[in-house]
Amino acid sequence: MLIGVDVRPLMHGRVSGVENYIRSLLQAMLEVDEENSYVLFYNSRRERGNFLPDFDGRRVKVVHTRYPNKLLHLLWRFFRWPKIDWIIKKKLGRQIDVFFVPDPRPAPVSKTVRKVTTFHDLSFERYPQYFSWRSRLWYKVLNPRCEIKTSAALIAVSEFTKRELGEIYKVPGEKVTVISEAVPGVLAPVLDEAELQRVREKYTLPDRFFLTFSTLEPRKNLESVMKAFSIFQKKQPLETYRLVLAGRQDCKMFGKVFLQEHPDILTAGFVEDGDKAALYTLARGLVFVSTYEGFGLPILEAMACGTPVISSACASMPEVVGEAGIIVDPYDTEKIADAMERLTLDEIRSEYREKGFERVKEFSWKKAARATLKVLKGDL
Repeated sequence: MLIGVDVRPLMHGRVSGVENYIRSLLQAMLEVDEENSYVLFYNSRRERGNFLPDFDGRRVKVVHTRYPNKLLHLLWRFFRWPKIDWIIKKKLGRQIDVFFVPDPRPAPVSKTVRKVTTFHDLSFERYPQYFSWRSRLWYKVLNPRCEIKTSAALIAVSEFTKRELGEIYKVPGEKVTVISEAVPGVLAPVLDEAELQRVREKYTLPDRFFLTFSTLEPRKNLESVMKAFSIFQKKQPLETYRLVLAGRQDCKMFGKVFLQEHPDILTAGFVEDGDKAALYTLARGLVFVSTYEGFGLPILEAMACGTPVISSACASMPEVVGEAGIIVDPYDTEKIADAMERLTLDEIRSEYREKGFERVKEFSWKKAARATLKVLKGDL
């Protein structure tokens, strides 16, 4: 079987949940699958550098086209032409059997080609006001209903996203397979004191702090986190904890977030992949009380590094956390503050640290890859 994979989302070099999903899943698929061949497709008028994961060139080919992106999207949106499998066949001389779209975008293929599309969340439908005008325009061009209709099967990264597909787009349950994400790369507690000190100095981190780690956008509920931290400080006047907000603000994609000015609330900015493990290790706990997530990858990342998690009780997060974290109402700042206070106790922190280690073991990219291959083949 010749499997086409849409790698367009990787072109821009961002490091977010979707990009981590595509890169980690693709690497795992190439590891566990010894039968099939792959074609990685993307379109860009300019050179993008090496943004693709390492692969065996005997089994994996790359098709890079150079059409003007805006023109191509308009042709795909309104005319469903040219078909991507035609483009690939013209370049390689081979017809793909299936086309995997790991993040929704216009992707017309022939009726003889099985198309499978992954949906991560439907925040753009639930909370359009949280997105920039550019993003809202993009989702109109995308036309998710058309991509759903022309897909033979859909993958959702959580039961919550599967329910959203049913409620918003009326997608029948049998068309959607839930395949969970996992921790990208190898994340574990950092024991090297020199490495911990390097990361502490690089991001100007305090001795003791609670961490939030996400794109700084409205649905991450940072206002509640900051209010809860102020309440926590009043309950613990003799303690010297601070709050660190890690992540970048992308105003091109999301609405602007206004951060409270507070001497004990610090911003770390964008955190490089190689520094993540040390950052999580240094934190007393992760406060991740978003109002809407399709999965919630920072929860698993923190657990893998031995960092206890305070998580939101809504959307997908309870199914990711299980019983391995403290679950709170994201709008109840008193409860969030109480959870932070609990994690100042060593015995409570140790309890959730161990629970987190066990919980992470239930998620695996190789398991996700095998399940994805079954969907691509039509076995699920």
